[in-house]
Amino acid sequence: MAETIFGPTLTLSTGRIIPTRWVGEQHVKEDLGFIPSFADWVKAIRPEPWMGRTEGIEAKVDPHLASPVVEVM
Repeated sequence: MAETIFGPTLTLSTGRIIPTRWVGEQHVKEDLGFIPSFADWVKAIRPEPWMGRTEGIEAKVDPHLASPVVEVM
């Protein structure tokens, strides 16, 4: 998000150019003590009931699993 707002790099008052991502990473390290991995984020997701109410898509994706189409004339 920071790169979207500030661009890929920041120019310091000294003229030094630094990556915006580096600044964001430093903030996360200061707040959390580490950079969380994707697995860390997934483990932190609390499952909600609506997350389990999905319709199977296998028949839509794999034509061999779909029921045959009957043409009515």
